[in-house]
Amino acid sequence: MKVYSAYFAHESNSFSPLPTTLDSYSQNCLYRPATGEGRDILDQEFTDDLAFIPILQSRNHEVCIGPLAATTPSAPTRKEDYELIRDELILSLKEAMPVDAVIIFMHGAQLAVGYSDCAGDILHRIRAVVGTKVPIGVELDLHCNITAMMLDSADVIIPCKEYPHTDFAEEGRNLVGIIEGAVKGDLHPKMTFSPVPILGYFHTTREPMSVLVAETRRLEQEEDGLLSVSICHGFGLADVAHTGAGILVVSNGEQQKAQEIAQSLGDQLFAIREQIKAPLCSIEYALDVVQKNGNGTVVIADTTDNTGGGAAGDSTFVLKAMIERNITNVALSLLWDPMAVDIAMKAGVGSQLAMRIGGKVGPHSGDPLDVMATILAVRSDAFQIMFSSKTPLGNAVALDIGGITVIVNSIREQVFDPRCFTELGVDPWKLKAVVVKSAQHFYAAFAPFAQQILYVDGPGSVTADFGKLPYKQLVRPIWPIDETPFTVGGREWS
Repeated sequence: MKVYSAYFAHESNSFSPLPTTLDSYSQNCLYRPATGEGRDILDQEFTDDLAFIPILQSRNHEVCIGPLAATTPSAPTRKEDYELIRDELILSLKEAMPVDAVIIFMHGAQLAVGYSDCAGDILHRIRAVVGTKVPIGVELDLHCNITAMMLDSADVIIPCKEYPHTDFAEEGRNLVGIIEGAVKGDLHPKMTFSPVPILGYFHTTREPMSVLVAETRRLEQEEDGLLSVSICHGFGLADVAHTGAGILVVSNGEQQKAQEIAQSLGDQLFAIREQIKAPLCSIEYALDVVQKNGNGTVVIADTTDNTGGGAAGDSTFVLKAMIERNITNVALSLLWDPMAVDIAMKAGVGSQLAMRIGGKVGPHSGDPLDVMATILAVRSDAFQIMFSSKTPLGNAVALDIGGITVIVNSIREQVFDPRCFTELGVDPWKLKAVVVKSAQHFYAAFAPFAQQILYVDGPGSVTADFGKLPYKQLVRPIWPIDETPFTVGGREWS
């Protein structure tokens, strides 16, 4: 079959201090067939969230690749830049016609100025081009906010199941299989979505969330007529009316069964809400643990400065507390400060400098810190592994600040992999503690070696205390901002 594929993904934080423009995409991932920009991306191995492309190719399908665009989470994309990429995507689809199917990756929580539902907007326009008989399949991040327009425009929507997102390829294979069946006429997929009025960050690495995820897989394998069963976690930092969690079921003509299962799983998700919320602690508590630690490396996740949720990545709250408590034999990564990196690289390894680092973007970044730093290492080719993809750190330096090693880099990115330390000559497992600016995507690579993992909820722009955020569009009541019981969707939640 002939399949049109594209990639347009951004997790949009309504409260992020950082603008999102065409340059933001160009600096991360942007291939534009209309201009040829980023053509070298096509020469790279497609993995993770684009795994469905090599899967299609390995099955001898003809794949027409449209625009590929993604960037680090930040504020909603500037209107004209979103429309430019979107319109080029639709143009490239028209040029590829006729096609037998469309398979596209989007985040599911993408916003642009003037657009509260980018995924729905794009899918609606795709449907207008291909007509009603061409199946449209979509893979999403599980932090998606599902809308009626998305459901009306696509035939199959499948989010990943795991957080951290280690199963994009697995879900991509499932999506391809369903679309193949739809093209042949063997399958007639229908979607059912049951919203659940909760916000949060739910780690699938811990019970009971892991048990509920396992149940979705069991249902897919054992229940006739169920093609996909997904837990949509929602993205609570998107201030739109459709923000929230839910259960999404794709069935093969079994809509009554799908509705019953979606509602049952939704009830289970709501019932375990207190148990599955992220286990957060204060900076002070985490540092108390470090000072008492005798063996192994404590990993501290600086969750509120997670660039993967739209934070700047330059906050100084944890670093300042470590300096004030004279905690040594520890390291922190990644602190985003291109200006400090440039100064340190020009000075060179071994230099001692009075430097001002971090705290550049705004109040949620804390105050910049004036420190005396020794430059331990400099790199322009350092990288980390994001899921299974090689991701550059840009220019990067390791600074020693009174026994605290700080990795500072020029590309705003969260920590996925210990290479954020080892690429600069730092062995994290010889230290008392390492601080990683990430919420959960670090877990897969760090957990096997960590003596303990602590999730810090300090000041910052990616807070789990949703009640602090100045929402204007979010539909209330919703947990945990509002106390239960409450009535939503014509039913009581308690």
